Amino acid sequence: MALFYQNRLAVIFFMALLLNAGCVMRDPQPVADSRVAPTAVLPGAILDQIQVEDIRVAADTMARDIVMQEFLYTGRNVPVVAIRPIENKTDLTIDPEIFQQTMRVKLMENAGGRILFRDDASHLYTVEERMRQSGRVQISTTTTRTRTTAPTQVGQPIRVTEQGQQDTTMTETGSVSQRVADIDYFLTGLIYSTTEVAAQGAAEGMRYFQFQFRLTNAHTNIIMWEKEYLVKRQARFN
Repeated sequence: MALFYQNRLAVIFFMALLLNAGCVMRDPQPVADSRVAPTAVLPGAILDQIQVEDIRVAADTMARDIVMQEFLYTGRNVPVVAIRPIENKTDLTIDPEIFQQTMRVKLMENAGGRILFRDDASHLYTVEERMRQSGRVQISTTTTRTRTTAPTQVGQPIRVTEQGQQDTTMTETGSVSQRVADIDYFLTGLIYSTTEVAAQGAAEGMRYFQFQFRLTNAHTNIIMWEKEYLVKRQARFN
């Protein structure tokens, strides 16, 4: 009988331990994750247009890579680079001049005077100013006058007469003796784009931009440096 009570007490003690363990072991609570995915940096972005921030990031990364290339600093003179307009291969409207200017600004910020950049956009103004300072320039202007004659009777058409007059002013002429800076390298670039959606007609999705840049030796036409950068953006379609 004593053995029976001992066994019964052991069973009751064991069950009490199990119940206590059940109270302690609870289901794990989910931990909130505050991290933001890189593709969700701009929550208000629209996939039907390229964001200015994407252009700035790509241009800044490209500029930091270029100024680290040792071949640019092996010559006796400071290298001169000409930036050509970016070729748009996407289905979006991108202003190539804005992208070109952004690239030049980022390059000048990172180069610190170790690389010079020729301004081809103002080349015509430079030549014109030198012509004005060094010689004679022939300037021609054309003035057109339009005269309208009202009809004198019913059914008669309106008569329109145009008279042109050309005025020519002769000033000093000459040739430009100074040359603009020679180019050592051409910087060109391409932009590709593709979209990715979970289902056809989805309101949101993913767009990938691939920026490809190339630095070519202007004297030998040899590609000295080339690299591509991928930017992805998760947003909605307009």
